[in-house]
Amino acid sequence: MLALVFGQAYAKVTLPKFFSSHMVLQREAPITIYGWADKGKTVSIEFAGKTLQAKADNKGEWSITFPAMQAGGPYTVNITEDNKIIFNDVYIGDVWFCSGQSNMGWKLENAVNGEQELANASHEKIKLLQVSRTMAGIPQNDIEKGSWATSSPQSAEGFSAVAYFFGRELYNKYQVPIGLINSSWGGTNIEAWLSADVMGKHPEAAKTIAKMKGIDFSNVMKDYKKDFDAWNKKADNDDVGLKQQWYNKDYDTKSWKNIELPVYWKKAKVEPNDGIIWVTREFTLTERDLTEDELTLSIGRVDNEDITYINGNKVAESTNKDLERVYNVAKENFTPGKNIITIRVKNSGDVGGFRSDASALYLQTPSRKISLAGTWRYEAGTKDIEPVPVRQHPTIYPTSLYNGMVAPFFGIKIKGIIWYQGEANSKNAAEYASLFKAMITDWRNHWGQDYPFIFAQLPNYDNQNGRWITLRESQSKALELKNTGMVTLIDVGEDDNIHPINKQEPGRRFAVVAQNVAYGDKLPASAPVYTSYKQDANAIFVTFNEAGFELKGNTNALSGFTIAGSDKKFYPANASLQSDGKTIKVWSDKVQKPAAVRYLWADAPGKVMLYNKDGLATPPFRTDNW
Repeated sequence: MLALVFGQAYAKVTLPKFFSSHMVLQREAPITIYGWADKGKTVSIEFAGKTLQAKADNKGEWSITFPAMQAGGPYTVNITEDNKIIFNDVYIGDVWFCSGQSNMGWKLENAVNGEQELANASHEKIKLLQVSRTMAGIPQNDIEKGSWATSSPQSAEGFSAVAYFFGRELYNKYQVPIGLINSSWGGTNIEAWLSADVMGKHPEAAKTIAKMKGIDFSNVMKDYKKDFDAWNKKADNDDVGLKQQWYNKDYDTKSWKNIELPVYWKKAKVEPNDGIIWVTREFTLTERDLTEDELTLSIGRVDNEDITYINGNKVAESTNKDLERVYNVAKENFTPGKNIITIRVKNSGDVGGFRSDASALYLQTPSRKISLAGTWRYEAGTKDIEPVPVRQHPTIYPTSLYNGMVAPFFGIKIKGIIWYQGEANSKNAAEYASLFKAMITDWRNHWGQDYPFIFAQLPNYDNQNGRWITLRESQSKALELKNTGMVTLIDVGEDDNIHPINKQEPGRRFAVVAQNVAYGDKLPASAPVYTSYKQDANAIFVTFNEAGFELKGNTNALSGFTIAGSDKKFYPANASLQSDGKTIKVWSDKVQKPAAVRYLWADAPGKVMLYNKDGLATPPFRTDNW
């Protein structure tokens, strides 16, 4: 890894940014601290009662390794050459590399009870390292930005919720310092996290990788931001709706087209998909609806921005597409009788429209909940808008995140890796199986150790045309690799939301699996899993690797199973747990000679009943390979 540094002149001793005050160094492993200095200069490090020295080689590289230590701290690290660097509040503990896309990057404050969780985020022995989102054309020896911080309401703001809850669980269990490295980027495919050693075998990717070596990604992102900001400004300036005050309660919208909300713009054939779309509708209130100071208005998740008006008054706005819009609106904005709600929606390159289901559109008054789902009217405020600038994103640059956000860490020791990604690969879900295993193997090879690798299997998410079923199966094949664990989330997602806000339970389950895979505890790494099946008369008996089910529901009426005969047509099935505690009988009156069983084999399969005592869910499976 150190060979990545090219010959440079260093006036002073320097180190990668992830060596800093408040850092955690991996316990029970040799501790290597390294950096750069002028060729031939002697670097001295005083740490934990020892002083060691090393000379910078002809490339200006130096490296000093201290013996393995047990958990403890805080320590001070003194590094001297011509200059002196001091790192304070350094601990020895467990370091976890936390990576993936948006569900790993989901901010702590946006999780369930996020504000309260953030307020309580002070933990002296939990340390956080937020890695800046960085693309690079070749493997880097340092991160662009980032340094360690003690967990607090200030440092935890914006940090990964899943990683934080995972680390908190581990600290509470083992009482050793925990270091969490959040290296994630929303919307990214696995190709961006793979090395050139892997992606270079794919001809089209290899062409892009070759071009990337000459790209200054810092300038690429600056230019993109400049162009995107200019597009946003022009969209606002060109919006006819603002100029003509379409939000005014007396504005005549009879000529506008009808639309059924909630809906994505593309599905409703709203054009243009990007730019400003205005929607409006009427609703009626009574005197009883206005007996309290505020009413609660919910419009769900909107791509990307909304400004919401009631009777011509702006009452709320948001630019966060991923959060439910729930607004408290003063009653002075309403009136008994007819009221008008108008929403200005700006989309800038995403799906566009209203992303939640119908239950998320409502007005809650003191006396009732009024649904706002149904027929609205709409008009485009920017009919002739230019296309949004092409998004400069890792999805179009294979290896870019491996180079910029993973490779810099190969010189340090860690406890293990947690991974939550896959949503962006649903279009090549079958191929994901080989890519994912290749990534795990490649990362381990570069780290020089088969570190525990624990990954989330994608949760329930509806209307994906079966792609998430295939993606989950591809993810599960990584369990063929040693020292891996899978966190089943089929029961904790939201059927209509790719970003479920319950991040506490995924974090807890990551920690439960880690106790088995990384810490050697006897705690099961999974609920009972399918191993074999036997057809007997008009039923199939499915056997699991062990007993120990904790069922949520009736033992004789287990949900989630489907069954098929040789015609390959699956029907909802009856299922009951047998007396041995690890066999389930599955049958259906519609299938006389059953040939195959599937469990939770849907994008969003509904109720889940099979768990173990630690609250882990049995993962989806199928007995066929049709």
